[in-house]
Amino acid sequence: MDREKKFKDQSSAQEQVTRRYFHEVLDLGRVELIQELFHPQCVMHRPGGAVTGIAGVRGVAERRKETFSQFETEIHDVLESGDRLAVRLTHRGVGTGIWRSRLGHYDVTGKTVTWNAIAIFRFENDKIIEEWVTRDELGMILQFGLLRPVANVR
Repeated sequence: MDREKKFKDQSSAQEQVTRRYFHEVLDLGRVELIQELFHPQCVMHRPGGAVTGIAGVRGVAERRKETFSQFETEIHDVLESGDRLAVRLTHRGVGTGIWRSRLGHYDVTGKTVTWNAIAIFRFENDKIIEEWVTRDELGMILQFGLLRPVANVR
C-alpha cells in the first residue's frame, strides 16, 4: 500500500482536507481547489496580518507560486480534537521572486530555504474556516542571507 493511500485510509475528513491544502494547493499550485477546501467566510491568521475569504486564500497561494519556483511540504505531526486540527510541518522552497516578511520585501530569486511551521485549523462542515500560522521567519531571513549574525565578540 503506498504512503498516500495509507494516510487517506486512516485519516479523518479534516485531515484529508488539510493534506490536500498543503500538497495540492501550496506544493502543486492547484489554486482551483481552494473553493472546495475552504469555507467562503474563512480567515487565515498569518505572520503580517489576517487574510479573509476565498479571494484572500487564493492570494496567499498565488504569492507562493510567485515567490517559490519549487515548493514542498513535509507534514510531521497531525493532532486533531473536535473541529480543530494542528499540524507541525517543514516547508522547502527555491526562491523565484519577492518574499514578503514582517521586516520588508526581499528578492530571494535562486535562494533555497527550509523552515518549520505550525498551523492550527478550525473546520466547519469539513471545510477550513479558520487557520492560525506561526513560522520560523528569523530562520528564513538568516538562510536568505538578509541578516548576518555578528561574529562572536569577547
